[in-house]
Amino acid sequence: MASFEQNKNNKKWSVRFRDTIDGVEKNMRLSGFKTKKEAQAAYIEYENKRKLEREKEEQSKIDFAKDMYFETLKEKYLEHVKTRNKYSSWYSTQNKIEKNIAPYFDDKQIKDITPLEILKWQQSIDALSFNYKRGLRALLNSIFKFAERYYDIKNVVAKVEPFRNLEAKKEMLHWTLDEFQKFIEKVDYEYEMFFRFLYITGCRKGEALALSWNDFLFDDGKVIINKSMTRKAQEGAYAITTPKNVTSNRTIDLPENFIEQLKKYKKWQQDNKKKCDFVFGGERPFAETTTDRLFRNACERADVKRIRIHDLRHSCASLLISEGVNIVAVSKRLGHKNIEQTLNTYSHMMPDDVTKMLRVLQNI
Repeated sequence: MASFEQNKNNKKWSVRFRDTIDGVEKNMRLSGFKTKKEAQAAYIEYENKRKLEREKEEQSKIDFAKDMYFETLKEKYLEHVKTRNKYSSWYSTQNKIEKNIAPYFDDKQIKDITPLEILKWQQSIDALSFNYKRGLRALLNSIFKFAERYYDIKNVVAKVEPFRNLEAKKEMLHWTLDEFQKFIEKVDYEYEMFFRFLYITGCRKGEALALSWNDFLFDDGKVIINKSMTRKAQEGAYAITTPKNVTSNRTIDLPENFIEQLKKYKKWQQDNKKKCDFVFGGERPFAETTTDRLFRNACERADVKRIRIHDLRHSCASLLISEGVNIVAVSKRLGHKNIEQTLNTYSHMMPDDVTKMLRVLQNI
């Protein structure tokens, strides 16, 4: 709403108001008018001019959108995401788009992408796992939501039925302590400490690979988790970023015997490495391809069931829960957003308390 006022000194009239220019709301002022009527007329003239400009901007968006190719929309979306997400999230988003969405849509104009085209794309990726293809569809939906908001392009993805989960629920894989002991006996010393650390702490692989010796408080028996390593697009390149979420910043208590093992490992590393910038590596963190290969080979030699390195995190949680550790403590150790996340993930591993409950009630 416009505000008109007269200067007490020169008796001139002015008008103050707010206007949105290039997406930013600004305070505006027109001044130097002899009468209030002149100020009102100037404000009306300004508003009419801005109305025409806004109409031209909207028409320009519509005209641009008519001929836009998906490849252009994709790049604009990624630019937008890059300003709002940490690098690891942006890189993951870019990789998924380039691998699974761009090959199908890049050479198509937006006006030619109909609900039928979305359906055909969904059919083309149907062989992927349900969770992965559901995530891809959500990503494509986000791209068209962005287009709808900023280019007045209809979100055709919303018109197409989403994937249905017809897969049998997979059992979460983890190792018992005995299985882990069999496995770890088949691993060389340097990588043994890496896998031990993951099993004992429940850390994510990227969190462990980002650690330096400064993160260890040996006197207090703790390790500070406040960063994570992510791979970049270039072969062998990496970046150290913030952890997955705010609650991933945490301090983890370590058993005394493992602290002593880490101290010995630190000395071994200093004696055998030129640089010790990273605890699990040296001048650079361990290569992901190397850790994955060594992990698979040790699994085969130990004759234990094949799991992923990430499943060492699940194995840690399973061990703690099976030993009756409070679920809140487990949640904090893992760095989950909240206890609900921990319960949703591991409730099936929690011991059945029905017998205990009935015993308590029996004594009433």
